[in-house]
Amino acid sequence: MVPTAFVTSDLSPNQLERLSQRCRVKQGGWGRIGVRLTPDELVEAAAEAEILLVSYEPVPAQVIRELPRLQLIGCTRSTPVNIDIAAATARRIPVLHTPGRNTQTAAEFTIGLMLSEAHRIARAHHALRSGHYLSAPASDPTVTDDSGDVTWNLDGKSSFKDFQGIELAGRCLGIIGLGKIGSRVAQLAQAFDLRVVSYSPYTSPTEAEALNVQLVELDTLLQQADFISVHANVTSETQGMLGERELNLMKPGAYLISISRAAVIDQAALVKALQEGRIAGAALDVFWSEPLPANHPLITLENVTLTPHLAGATHDVRERHSQMIVEDVLAWLDGRRPKYIANPDVM
Repeated sequence: MVPTAFVTSDLSPNQLERLSQRCRVKQGGWGRIGVRLTPDELVEAAAEAEILLVSYEPVPAQVIRELPRLQLIGCTRSTPVNIDIAAATARRIPVLHTPGRNTQTAAEFTIGLMLSEAHRIARAHHALRSGHYLSAPASDPTVTDDSGDVTWNLDGKSSFKDFQGIELAGRCLGIIGLGKIGSRVAQLAQAFDLRVVSYSPYTSPTEAEALNVQLVELDTLLQQADFISVHANVTSETQGMLGERELNLMKPGAYLISISRAAVIDQAALVKALQEGRIAGAALDVFWSEPLPANHPLITLENVTLTPHLAGATHDVRERHSQMIVEDVLAWLDGRRPKYIANPDVM
């Protein structure tokens, strides 16, 4: 009997075709229409499915309970936080996931934010697009200046002065959390001649040495680093770990980079530090409430770069998580043990 797979994940066409060769595939929800199904809608849509593959739809105990034919759940995220693992485990249903799917993309994005802050790239772009540092309209704006020394205005108010930045080379990067993404950031950063230190309590000295990273205490990192990149998961220990005291330990010329989870940083303390110029700036891809409220004080600040949770958004990530999840589904169908199981004791 051919099993039915209900798919709300945004799977790539070639991997969806692989799955279709073994399953009766039905699609809906976020991957198809860009809108997540509610639990009740998911139960109705997946009523005949033995396999459920999601990205962002919540799969609470209700869904697991009300889908009696369900035998396998897959989630194309690094951590399946939207799935009730305990409820799935109680029914001996394996939960597949795709750890590390966005490691390279997120690490590259982190380096991009560091470069943007160091060289004022985003702020200079915004200024130019907003009409600053431009000359009067020309009859033919595409005419080339043949003087041989084409420069922006250097007299009076000058973009060259206003957006003067710093180089990465020779400076110190402090990484909070040497997991998959933090470790990859450390590797990429050293290509820019950055010295890398890390506060990562669960990383062994041997692991850090292999990355050419010096493990230090958090206070030491805050005092030494010119760039601080946050890659810690939110736990009872890390929630709000970067508060007013910690931010006050940072160098006045240091930059805070965050693409992981905003809750690690005390929101009010960071806003205050930026408003007062206590630190040079910040680049944030994640926030305490998303989407970011239109009247949030961060939007008005000149010393911050903001992006709308894009660090993992590439076509490469889509292809990678598609391949990972489909290969594990096919392994399960063949009676082999899937590679990435969030509740491994069920198999």
